[in-house]
Amino acid sequence: MDQSLGKYRIDHARHVAERFEEETVLVNVETGYYFSLSLSGTEILELLNDGVTADNLAPALFGVSENCERFRSSIASFVARLAAEGIIVEREPESVVSRFTALRRYPADAGYELPVLERFDDVRDLLLIDPIHQVDPDYGWPKKTNSESQLGPRI
Repeated sequence: MDQSLGKYRIDHARHVAERFEEETVLVNVETGYYFSLSLSGTEILELLNDGVTADNLAPALFGVSENCERFRSSIASFVARLAAEGIIVEREPESVVSRFTALRRYPADAGYELPVLERFDDVRDLLLIDPIHQVDPDYGWPKKTNSESQLGPRI
């Protein structure tokens, strides 16, 4: 993906997302990893999904201010991490919004916190169980077989 173009959207085919007050939780249904995004990370993800290009994220968040340039590289790094984790994918060219309304979500005196993306795998095995085909008739609930336990992590 060409980072300079910044035409992204959430990969809804592989991710289920739920926004809570101060964070968003995403689950990758193929890998079993789940992610937690901070409030500023959530806002960046929503702006990307709404069609704001990666290059326009800083101006959308800060307007024309010194914070725009100050946080541009950390925002670009965060977008690169979202792409590396497969949370966002390249958007089709015809669906990109080339102009945006300068939202300026963070005035100069507001406390912007750097976006955080955390990845977890502690319930990965449970998320990857196939509840339709892996139900044990005696157990009555999806149950891993011994061969699945010995295979190691699925990627």
